Amino acid sequence: MRSRTGPALLFAAALGGAVALSGPPQWAAGQEKKDEPKPPAGKVDPAKQKAAAVATLKKANLDRAAVVETEHFLIASSWPEEKARALGAVLEKIVPVARKALQFEEKDEAWRGKLTVFVLPETREFKSFVRGVVQRDPAGVYTDVRADDPFVVDPVDTPAKATDAEQYAAVAANVANAYLRSRGSTASLPDWVLNGFGRVTAARAAGTGSAAYTKYRTAARLAVLGPKGGKPAALGELWGDTKPANGDVLAASLVEYMAYGPGAENFVKLVFAYRPNENGDSPATPQALEAAGWKDTAALEAAWRKWAAGK
Repeated sequence: MRSRTGPALLFAAALGGAVALSGPPQWAAGQEKKDEPKPPAGKVDPAKQKAAAVATLKKANLDRAAVVETEHFLIASSWPEEKARALGAVLEKIVPVARKALQFEEKDEAWRGKLTVFVLPETREFKSFVRGVVQRDPAGVYTDVRADDPFVVDPVDTPAKATDAEQYAAVAANVANAYLRSRGSTASLPDWVLNGFGRVTAARAAGTGSAAYTKYRTAARLAVLGPKGGKPAALGELWGDTKPANGDVLAASLVEYMAYGPGAENFVKLVFAYRPNENGDSPATPQALEAAGWKDTAALEAAWRKWAAGK
């Protein structure tokens, strides 16, 4: 289990007081039982959140980094301000798309105040930050949406020659995942759900007429149909021991069907179905699908493939 105390304590020190660590991180098992997210307790001062993020960067010796503020986010990065603001514009497009798919009520807040997104694409800075602040071995994106100062730490895992737009999309996918984690509360969501939701939400937020979405849809259709003269990967392979080579695209396509397509009515039920039982045990995917209303996996697969191939 990942600790949330490192960042929270740094934020507390920056504000000159103690922060109450009220509850476990979102990946902890079995305490939050309500389906609806709890509204934040009390009004959150964005200026204090921003000051805390700045202080955290200083304590991590990231002197070149700065914080850019948008309506819903604080972007802490060593990127030039213009690039950070461009990322902020992309992230803002995620908000209505993810919230609608996850059936947030208008009054519901996903977390306290604004989400701080630490964008650390330089390997040295990322590793130093994770070891010194998160107090864990660097191993990918770190998220805590239930902290008093919620955050994402993102190494921007893209190819070396990725364009700015591709980098923004990678961060946007992880911010979409933060909304999914918030909605799921204690749900132990599998990678195919998390990664699929992040990828397809980022693509749809760019616009269904955008180059990014068109590129994704083309890849998804080919993956669903399978190689010419070959057999496409079976649905169960997405959560099986051996993942298909194009599993990331297939997962995005399946989640799009579930969250944004004909299965949208059941998607949040699926998210809730992954919550652990009273013994702390999380259900396997077939059981979660059945609980969400997809009792016949073969019928689900057939409906998804027909829908995906026709788009």
